[in-house]
Amino acid sequence: MQTIYYNGKITTMNPEQPKAEAILIRDGKIAAVGGSEEILPMRDENARLVDLQGAAVYPGLMDSHLHILSLGASRRGVVLDGMRSREEVLAAIGRRAAEQPEGTIIEARGFNQDLWPDRRLITKAELDEIAPRHGVKMRRVCGHMVIVNSVALQMAGIDAQTKAPAGGEIDFDAGILTENALNLLDAVVTDEGVESCKKLLLSGMQIAADAGLTAIFSDDLGTAGFSMHTVIRAYRELEKEGKMPVRVVQQCALATEEEMEEFLRAGYRYGQGSDWFRLGPRKLYTDGSLGARTAWLKQPYADAPDTRGVPVYTKEEYFSVALQSHRAGMPFITHAIGDAGVELVLDAIEYARAQVPGTDHLPDGIVHCQITSRAQLERIAKMGVHVYAQPVFVEYDLHICGDRVGEALAKTSYNWKTLLDKGVCISSGSDCPVESLAPAGNIYCAVTRKDYDGKPENGWLPDQCLTVEEAIGCHTRLAAKTVGMDDRLGCIREGYLADLSIYPRDFAEMDPMEILHQQPVMTVVGGRERKCHA
Repeated sequence: MQTIYYNGKITTMNPEQPKAEAILIRDGKIAAVGGSEEILPMRDENARLVDLQGAAVYPGLMDSHLHILSLGASRRGVVLDGMRSREEVLAAIGRRAAEQPEGTIIEARGFNQDLWPDRRLITKAELDEIAPRHGVKMRRVCGHMVIVNSVALQMAGIDAQTKAPAGGEIDFDAGILTENALNLLDAVVTDEGVESCKKLLLSGMQIAADAGLTAIFSDDLGTAGFSMHTVIRAYRELEKEGKMPVRVVQQCALATEEEMEEFLRAGYRYGQGSDWFRLGPRKLYTDGSLGARTAWLKQPYADAPDTRGVPVYTKEEYFSVALQSHRAGMPFITHAIGDAGVELVLDAIEYARAQVPGTDHLPDGIVHCQITSRAQLERIAKMGVHVYAQPVFVEYDLHICGDRVGEALAKTSYNWKTLLDKGVCISSGSDCPVESLAPAGNIYCAVTRKDYDGKPENGWLPDQCLTVEEAIGCHTRLAAKTVGMDDRLGCIREGYLADLSIYPRDFAEMDPMEILHQQPVMTVVGGRERKCHA
């Protein structure tokens, strides 16, 4: 079966043929690319013709780092995204408590106290007052801090004498837990089974497809109480049933050596799978978030000199898991936001490569890579470390970065243009559900370096603005490169998989402020067409 898309404004990301008007698709792959007058005569008698009427076509847009199972699961709880006051948050949780049976857990996610007039965190006592007979777990938007009430603490077996695990903190009186201490709340695996997991995954993937994405690189193992085996089985069954609306590369969250050993004993391996679902790199953490002041810095926070953030591992622990990964032939990518976390990752990559000769080719990477020194930018480029960036973080962080780390360090942070110019492979992701997974938000922030109100007027660190083509490249060609699929994804060219993201207008032909509001028309994944309902 042939399908020809013609009369479009096609950005191919192929330097040999950057622009085109028409695409011929056959058996899920791109058979020809060119002008409409060139491609239309290639149709056979059963060909399906689609007049794009001037719509913009890009290689299928990918999100290089998100949490799709968390997104699906979050829709079962109380969604706090964007709430502008403590009172609004408390009221939403109170309403859920009135609806939900006593003795159950109320999950809430997405609060950001920096959006509230007084910026004061909600306390355990306040949660006790609105939900005295329910457990409440309220997770900050960044995912690195949870505020709980007394019932939730009792359910988790946490009392005033409970010691925080290494790489975590507990403020029992306030009901605040951060980083590794969150594991105490999730210690009991409440695995609801494969069918429940499939339902949540499919819910999240459908949201991704409606946002114009064709592939996602997702961190899901051990999420929402599901074991790694349930999550992997759920994906494989969805693939077998032909229900996946997007391709998925699993970023395997294996924080400990024991979890990695269990993964390997089960027969799982890096790169295992198909073009629809495959096991990707190992996913680790070194620190928390800038908003929660748990990102790990070399120097104390400028606006909180009593802390440098929270390191998740000691140097010895992290070097050990890094070495374990390379010995297994598995690259590792690590959440590192603070400059101390970034430094640890770079040191560990050098160590693992030296200890296991022949692993220099493994695509190790840094997820987020926000607070960096000039010397670290040079090291990243020299070592060929991949960077999984979230340009959309600029929308909020531009207002706090200087206050948190000081203006001098802020100037060499979020420096993705500098890294691109040095030849670093940078892919764009949303970290959803931390941020919306709509690619237009990432592209807007990458191109303008402004918040959603268009401020500051000239952009924050405007020398770090990307061109539209560079921003699209981070969602396509470079994203595919991070997972070794750039020989068949991320470009519109003959022989590549037929993955397309289609928008009404070309981002490069509009005022950059308009990009934010662009909604996709449809996606094509392996030749399968899907209307978007964003």
